[in-house]
Amino acid sequence: MNVNHLTKNDKKRGRYIKSLLILHEIEQQAIALENDASEALVSYVVRGQRKGVARNGKKIAGIKQSIASRLGKPVEELFPDKAA
Repeated sequence: MNVNHLTKNDKKRGRYIKSLLILHEIEQQAIALENDASEALVSYVVRGQRKGVARNGKKIAGIKQSIASRLGKPVEELFPDKAA
């Protein structure tokens, strides 16, 4: 499956990542606990509403890395705008 066309659009990318998390039985709550972040922040990152700037930059990069490693995909593939 060609992921590139899905990951260009934030809305489609968010749905794609969320679907992968569900298929792999990974809860956003577990990612939040692992990164000492709120579930809302994890949700924002998945949907592409938080890109990793300002005070939460390191935390957001960690969330992206956690999601990518749990899914077995490179960060750049899931989050092409700004790789963590």
